[in-house]
Parts: sequence; C-alpha cells; structure tokens
Amino acid sequence: MTKTTLIKTLLLFVTASLSFTVNAASLDLTGTVNYNANGFKGTVSQVQNINDFLPGAFEGFYVAKPNPNAMSAAHVQTALTAAGSSFVVTDFFKIDSPVTNSLNTSSLGLSFTGFLMKYGTTTLIGLFSSPISSLDFLTHDGKDVSHIAYFNTSVSEVPLPAALWLFAPALMGFLGFRRRMTK
Repeated sequence: MTKTTLIKTLLLFVTASLSFTVNAASLDLTGTVNYNANGFKGTVSQVQNINDFLPGAFEGFYVAKPNPNAMSAAHVQTALTAAGSSFVVTDFFKIDSPVTNSLNTSSLGLSFTGFLMKYGTTTLIGLFSSPISSLDFLTHDGKDVSHIAYFNTSVSEVPLPAALWLFAPALMGFLGFRRRMTK
C-alpha cells in the first residue's frame, strides 16, 4: 500500500465519521397529518425529540414544504390545529435572516411561549409550557435559517427592586400633594 493510498483512505474515513457526527441529531417524527384549510396546505408531524433542537420546548412540530412557504400566524395556527394541538397563536413577530442561532427578547421586555424557524423547505415549531425570553436553537441538517419568529408574547415581569424605585417617588409625591391640599 502506497503512502498516497493510505492518506486517501484515512481522509475518507475521517470524512465519513464527521458526516455521521453532523447528522447524529435527526428528527424523531410521529403523527404525520396533511392539512388543506384556510388557504394553507402542507404536512405537519409531531417532533418527539424537540429538545435536541429547541431546548426547553414541551411540544414540537415539523412542517414539510408548507404552502405558502413563509408561514404566518394564521398558517401556524392551521397546522397546529390539524396536528391536534390546543395551543392558540395570539401574535407573531418575524425576523428575516437571523445572524446567530439565538434569540433574546429580554431587552424588549418580552417573553414568548412559541418559536418557529424556517430552513430549506421546512419549518420547525417549538412550544414552551412557561414563557421564556432567551433561546439558543440548533438547526436540522445544518441548513441556513431564512427566518425565525416568536409568538404568544407577554411583558416580562419587572423585578421588585426596580418597581420600588419607580413606584416610591410617585407615591411620595401623591402623599405630599394630598397633605398640601388638606392644609
């Protein structure tokens, strides 16, 4: 065996082992359902291992080749209903071409219980049992994410110390104003 053949064999083995490592996290799908309602159509499946891609999600869905391609709040609701989920989509905020695989809405004072990411011709949806404001997500098949969306937002709670600093001066002002009025 020549040195060149040995190097080629070794490179082939390393490449094959890396491809197995990259594809190790695959979607575990169940309950595939076709839907065609409200002007939307596609196939939705439940993802059993959603935490591999969206850590902390209690329920996940995979929509293959949705039509139209970029899902809206109404389209997500149609797919979730077809899959038998009782989750109700209330709002929807889309971000095109995210630069990182993370989302943090704490600077906006928002938390969310729904998250969507679109990559290739598919969409992955994760639902959370309690509101979160930060998520580090992983893509499937290493494809680029064209857009993400977070939905079912709520205003994050203001920490007690900050609330006191904001509320105390106003309360003292009202007490002083009342005292001035009674004199």
